Amino acid sequence: MVCRYVRTIFHNKENGYCIFLYETEEDTVPEQVKSKQTGKTIRFTAIGNNLPDTDSVELNMQGNWVKSKFGLQFKVDTYEEVLPQTIEGITGYLSSGLIKGIGPKIAEQIVDKFGLRTFEIFDQYPDNLLQIKGITAQKLKRIMDSYHSSHAIRDLAAYLTPFHVTPNKIQKIYEHFGCEALETVKKQPFMLCQINGFGFLTVDEIARSNRCRLNDPMRIEGCIHYCMELITQEGHLYQEKEEIQTKVWEQLNHGYNKEVVSEAEISRELYRLVKEKVLYFENGALYPAKLYKYECEAAKNLAELLVQETEDMSLIDALIAEAQRELGILLAAKQVEAVRKAFCHMISIITGGPGTGKTTVQKVILYVSKRLGKERMLLTAPTGRASRRMSESTGYPDAKTMHSAMGLNGDQDSEIAIEQFEEEGVLADEFTMSDMWLSWVFFRHIRKGTRLVLIGDVNQLPSVGPGNVFRELVMCGVIPVTVLDMVFRQAENSRIAINAHKMLENNAQLDYGEEFEFIPVDSAAEAAERIEEIYCREVKKYGLDHVQVLSPFRKRGEASVDALNAMLWENMNPKAEDKAEIKAGKRVFRVGDRIIQNKNQNQISNGDIGYVEDVYKDEDGDTLAKLRFSEGRTVDYSGDELDLIEHAYATTVHKSQGSEYKVVILPWLPMFYVMLRRNILYTAITRAKVSVKIVGSKDAIYKAIHNTECDKRNTRLGERIIREYNRLMEEKKPRIIRPISDDYEEYEQMVVNL
Repeated sequence: MVCRYVRTIFHNKENGYCIFLYETEEDTVPEQVKSKQTGKTIRFTAIGNNLPDTDSVELNMQGNWVKSKFGLQFKVDTYEEVLPQTIEGITGYLSSGLIKGIGPKIAEQIVDKFGLRTFEIFDQYPDNLLQIKGITAQKLKRIMDSYHSSHAIRDLAAYLTPFHVTPNKIQKIYEHFGCEALETVKKQPFMLCQINGFGFLTVDEIARSNRCRLNDPMRIEGCIHYCMELITQEGHLYQEKEEIQTKVWEQLNHGYNKEVVSEAEISRELYRLVKEKVLYFENGALYPAKLYKYECEAAKNLAELLVQETEDMSLIDALIAEAQRELGILLAAKQVEAVRKAFCHMISIITGGPGTGKTTVQKVILYVSKRLGKERMLLTAPTGRASRRMSESTGYPDAKTMHSAMGLNGDQDSEIAIEQFEEEGVLADEFTMSDMWLSWVFFRHIRKGTRLVLIGDVNQLPSVGPGNVFRELVMCGVIPVTVLDMVFRQAENSRIAINAHKMLENNAQLDYGEEFEFIPVDSAAEAAERIEEIYCREVKKYGLDHVQVLSPFRKRGEASVDALNAMLWENMNPKAEDKAEIKAGKRVFRVGDRIIQNKNQNQISNGDIGYVEDVYKDEDGDTLAKLRFSEGRTVDYSGDELDLIEHAYATTVHKSQGSEYKVVILPWLPMFYVMLRRNILYTAITRAKVSVKIVGSKDAIYKAIHNTECDKRNTRLGERIIREYNRLMEEKKPRIIRPISDDYEEYEQMVVNL
């Protein structure tokens, strides 16, 4: 049936499902539909996926009529564009916006020049379009890419939408495979695993619909990669071979009443992947090749730095005393120990909770370095917020993110040009957040002769990415560690610091008051209501940038990040005629929105918080959002790129690491049972400087404090560091190696406490 688009009734941009109104002059329409029409054309409702929403082209649709509560609707199976054959029709098609780079003026010039042969020129002689004023070689490429892709993408969408592949992913497939995309998907579906965001489950469904053999080696390999990816998402670097083999076997045979893939077939593929060094097998464990490389090389680099000889540091004690006089401070014994270790060893670690004086130690290290003539110091942290806080607290203006210090854009697959740091000393704060990949790159940038001080709170959550680097470094026993355990910030926010330390001592008898308030509620819905009330009040008092809602859950229930963001968004930045908006999947962003970056991208770091400054159309008619971050940094994102951000009125506890706010509002409910762990609660409350508001249940608080279970992550970094260190020391001078500590028993007790 040949028809033309009239208007949109419903369109879900997330999955491409459409309900559109079309009109036709054909007589094949059922009488039930005809009877409701007047005039020459007959209007009807069509349902389908990714249907065209332009009246600049006619469509030849194939499908069938189905009954619904709204009457008969035409369910579209396939469709083809019927290109216009008149001068007016061709001009309208070219100027409709379907082809990027062609506006009304250029469309008119093209049709004036080529007339009814216009589409023949596009298909067979595209270089002739260079005769049109305003079309350069570069612009012609863009025009032709758009002309070809509009057809190819629609064919691809018609094939993949039943598998719940989103329009955004369909666009990624086309960009990856070009005009061969549809044929590739049909004949080699597991090639889709090369594209970010394509999981094995989706690809397996597509493959099985194309009657791919269930024991096809490509299917088995795809499932192995999928299971290994699940492991890394849980923070592990490796998994035992037997466990991986069982996971793969269960996944490949799931849903069948017989074994369709045998253990022997899986073993053969595992053996092949190990032989080809896609995976590494060591002492019963299987590593993805990259993670194995990161762990091994990081351990080797650290060991080489550890065994360096140090200079004469006999002046250190005098300089520490001088620093205290000049800076007007008095260091505790543990703080003095931390400064001494920073200069008596090439690598040292400082760990401690909130208010224990980590910043004060950094100030003294910087002072002593300057007095020793080593003024070139690099201050760095994993996130933009953490590095800027480091600058503010130390008075050192040039603190950087680890990514910017190393010239990285955040893409782990990009080429890393190693240019080692030129500074004589490096202070790396919030190192708990550094995963195995970032740590591997970072340690490669430390040249011999550079002093490295790693600072963090070992009781916080581990990194979001795979690995447990900071804890492994602390626990390995060959790197000098100072544990700061005395609370100094008594007057400023005593209850926050004191309660944090009570938690670490397994003491649930917290001290509640104005700075550490508990608000009891009976349900998630009630929690959301109270959080809304508290948030509005605290924002009015301290400002939007200084109040943060943290939640353990992203999606589940009324007290989750997504639900709270939706509620607080309408409160803080309600819809208005003068506020432009831009859509990105299910999300809508409007001018004035508070947002958070989810991935390192150019000069914007993962975790940076900013605002939507403007929404506008560029010269090609595409809608863009201008985002403003701190220090005057701005970036323009299209709708497709907005998956890099989300609203930031509420965020997860994990996402808050490295950040600091005046007020933290925390829902803490029994429904969060899988997240009721001490390290999550501890991380959340230690983000606050002035006050903590816990909305929920005291029973849930007690459970979390007594639940010391941490994320156990499969990693052998600590073991490798010890092995490499002992090997290098044996090469220098054979001797017994034991952990570095003035008192071995004291060190053992410290490890037990950690």
